[in-house]
Amino acid sequence: MRSGRAAITTAAVLCGLLTSCTGEGVSDKPNVPDATPSTVAPPPQEPLTAPEVDAGYEEILSEGPHHGVRQFGTIELPKGESWIKVNCISRAKPVDLELSLEKIGGFSVGCSGVGVERTANQTNLDSARKVHFTVVTEESVRWCVSIQVPKR
Repeated sequence: MRSGRAAITTAAVLCGLLTSCTGEGVSDKPNVPDATPSTVAPPPQEPLTAPEVDAGYEEILSEGPHHGVRQFGTIELPKGESWIKVNCISRAKPVDLELSLEKIGGFSVGCSGVGVERTANQTNLDSARKVHFTVVTEESVRWCVSIQVPKR
């Protein structure tokens, strides 16, 4: 009889150890992942590249990739049509990028923290102008810019 009691005692001890290691024992409930949003930004889904030059156009300015604020010297925009193209991506949260052409105007681009944003903005000038071009954004934003005019 002694060996029977020893086996039952051993089984009881093992059962107690197993349930104490796993918490409260076996549960029929599935393991549900935590639904709280992550504070870690996902990695960019694609590489940042320069804007494409359209057929029939030439670049008068091509810059990047850069990050943060950048001021450029004098750029001469010809009379007529010009395109300002920007590709950008933020390393974290979505951030705005501001482009300005002195005495002409500017525009804003929202730079995503997930994929490259591609934007093109057209200007039509009555006469050629020399302007200062500026890009203003946070350090976390990487960007490329291209100013294109019709080939002459």
